[in-house]
Amino acid sequence: MTSAPTTAAPETATAPDRPLTWGDHAGYFAWEMAQEHFQRGDLAELRRIDPDTDAPAVLWRLLASRDLLDNSNRAVERKWALILHGIALMTRTGGGDLSSRSAHSQGTPVGRALYLGGESASQTGFYSEMRFNRLLNAREDMLRVLLARMFRMAASAGVTFNWWEMANFIRNADYNEDAAEASRRRLARDYYQAKRRATVQSDNANS
Repeated sequence: MTSAPTTAAPETATAPDRPLTWGDHAGYFAWEMAQEHFQRGDLAELRRIDPDTDAPAVLWRLLASRDLLDNSNRAVERKWALILHGIALMTRTGGGDLSSRSAHSQGTPVGRALYLGGESASQTGFYSEMRFNRLLNAREDMLRVLLARMFRMAASAGVTFNWWEMANFIRNADYNEDAAEASRRRLARDYYQAKRRATVQSDNANS
């Protein structure tokens, strides 16, 4: 899953018509972790953390760099730990350009990435329908567990997706139910649209 190469830092100033969202910050963190100068030790530490219990120095340092500590509380801290854990897992190392290393693919909706994985057509789904529906129905601790597992699965397959979308979903889960439900509906719509298109493509190829 790739998008247009991005070499410049994402916009860091507050937009004139709105404050920065969690997704905006996540996009920046994904860009920062994909930099060659980002310390491998810090990346490894973020990959190892348990978002529910661990708070290593690199977590505080990254959040402080975006002024995200002032209004922090334990629940917010755990959400950011999960986001940074997922981005770190999905960030690739070992060469290539910035866009090929980044966990963030702006043009790849999360639901579509979960269905297709790294394939253009599939009738079974990279992330199975059973797993996907469990994820949509999960709340609180179980949601965090399933997301962490999904990030590892995506990382092992080299799958990337839109972290703006994912970060805003994590932010709203168990906090703003209307916004969280809208995110779940978007995930489902993109997942099943990808399934439908892949099925039609496969049927056409076999006819």
